[in-house]
Amino acid sequence: MRSIRRQLTREMLASLSILLGAGLVAIGFTVRTRLTHALDATLLAQGRAVGALTEYEGGRIQFDFSQDFLREYDGRRARHYFELWTTSGTVIRRSPALRGADLERPATIVEGRPRFYDLTLPNGRHGRAVCLRLKLQETDPRTDASEPGRTTVDLVAAIDRGELDETLSGLIAAVAGIGVLMAAAVLVLVPRLLSRGLSPLERLGADASTIDAHTLSFRFETAKLPIELQPIADRLNELLARLEASFERERRFSADLAHELRTPLAELRSLLECALKWPESREPSTDQEALEIARELESLVGRMLAIARGERGSLQLVREHTEVAPFADECWRTHEAAARARGITLRFDVQPGAVDTDRTLFRSILSNLFENAVAYAPAGSAVEVWGGPRGERFILHVANPAGELTDDDVARLFDRFWRKDAARSGGRHLGLGLNLAATFADAMGWTIAAETDAQSRLVMTLGMTPLVRRARSGG
Repeated sequence: MRSIRRQLTREMLASLSILLGAGLVAIGFTVRTRLTHALDATLLAQGRAVGALTEYEGGRIQFDFSQDFLREYDGRRARHYFELWTTSGTVIRRSPALRGADLERPATIVEGRPRFYDLTLPNGRHGRAVCLRLKLQETDPRTDASEPGRTTVDLVAAIDRGELDETLSGLIAAVAGIGVLMAAAVLVLVPRLLSRGLSPLERLGADASTIDAHTLSFRFETAKLPIELQPIADRLNELLARLEASFERERRFSADLAHELRTPLAELRSLLECALKWPESREPSTDQEALEIARELESLVGRMLAIARGERGSLQLVREHTEVAPFADECWRTHEAAARARGITLRFDVQPGAVDTDRTLFRSILSNLFENAVAYAPAGSAVEVWGGPRGERFILHVANPAGELTDDDVARLFDRFWRKDAARSGGRHLGLGLNLAATFADAMGWTIAAETDAQSRLVMTLGMTPLVRRARSGG
């Protein structure tokens, strides 16, 4: 299993090790180069000083060696050396410390361009040298000025580089020691710093691991989290809220469904037991009551299946051009007899307008709104239906007097199986009609809302998307 901590630790250790190694090598190389350049500058100055003592006079090369000015070349333990040749290879002069031995001379020498190189001194030690090709002018005033004499000599000045090598060795040792110490510090600090930096993520993971179906009320404390983790915690909290609401809705649905099924099943069982116990006294109304109970159960199951399909988004929509006013009037006719039986009148004022809709779902929505209004409006009152196009939507209102409803009641109107106790006496109502209407409206991208107005009326508002003419013309 991959670990962010281990991966970051490996990558950071590798990156820091590379950077540290590269930095130390760069420092060592830079110091070595500067020290070597400083030694070369010293060698060049000494070589030119030796060259200044060389003269060409009377056709002969003269070298004025003075211990007062060139003390570093004198003595058996001298660290500085020089040797002077003619271009033909004849030795003109060498420093006493060479004891007759020769210094290495480059095969190629260019006049005016000093040549620096490493060499092995006659005593076997490592040295550093510079080679110069010098052009000497005739200095004897008695020489014919019309034919001035000149000659060329090669000079090599060398120095024992033991001190430089010791300095560089000490530098390398110091750099290596620093590298080891810094590597050890990196090995110790990186895991600790990563542990501290990843601790909020680990706490987030530990909190998440404790969440199950029984702890969906848990919420992450975003205020204590780093900015980078706060969006994740916010999304997780939103997800938990939706899951909690969904689980609570399903638990309530299961409890309500069990409650709703218990009553008709108990009635059906009672009727059948009586029919079996006293068959001779069985009346035709018993069969009718059993049939009504079976129809009620069938309606309950059918509506629950429709709601489940709507919530899963598996409803097949067949949209058709539908005029709202005639369609709503047609749907009202199926409830007209029930309204007339309770003395309820209809006030209908729907303006012309059309929508693209699935007529089956639209009919179910209107039927449930009308059925709810007729069932719960006081006897002898009126149900009002009005609406028309508003901007980009068609708004339809269905209202009925409902003075007994509170704001809490209105908020629960679309819950499954919810019915206000005072309305239970008005026949068999499953408490699923408005929930089914809301499910179908959502499936078609519509909105449905409930509120009570200043006249204590319950107003159902259905917001429908209008006819999309551009989509129709492109077919």
